[in-house]
Amino acid sequence: MKVIALSGAADTGKSHTINIAYAFLLKDEYVQVPGNFRVLGNPEIEDFIDILEKDGKKVGFVGMGDYIIGPGQSLKSLLEELESKGCDTALCAARDLPRILAAVQAYPDHIIIQKTLSTGEENNRIVNTNDAIVMINAI
Repeated sequence: MKVIALSGAADTGKSHTINIAYAFLLKDEYVQVPGNFRVLGNPEIEDFIDILEKDGKKVGFVGMGDYIIGPGQSLKSLLEELESKGCDTALCAARDLPRILAAVQAYPDHIIIQKTLSTGEENNRIVNTNDAIVMINAI
C-alpha cells in the first residue's frame, strides 16, 4: 500500500485538508465502500477513517494521526486496518513527531508532504485546498 501523509504540528489544518481531499475524490466519482466509515476521536475535529473506490482502486483515509499507541487509535493500527481491507493507497494526517512518522515510513512506498502553514485565518481554506490537491496528485 502506498501511504501519502500530510505532516505538521497540531492545529495546522491537517484534518481539514484530509476532509477536502475526501470531498474532491467523491466529486471525481469515487464511491464509499460500505461499512468502513467511522468517526475517530473528537467529532468536532472531523477526524475519520473511511475507504473510497473507483475502477477497482481503493483509497483509504485517516484523519487522525496524533497518537502513537492504542488499538484502533494509533496511526500505525489505522494504516494496518486500511491495508488489511485491500487499500491501494492511504491518505493520512500525521503529527510531525518521529514515532508517528515511523508508522508512515514503515511502508516502502510512502510520501510525506509538509503541511503548508497559513498566514492568517482568511487563507486557511486556500492553503488547505492546495495541500489537498498535492495529496490527490500523488495518488
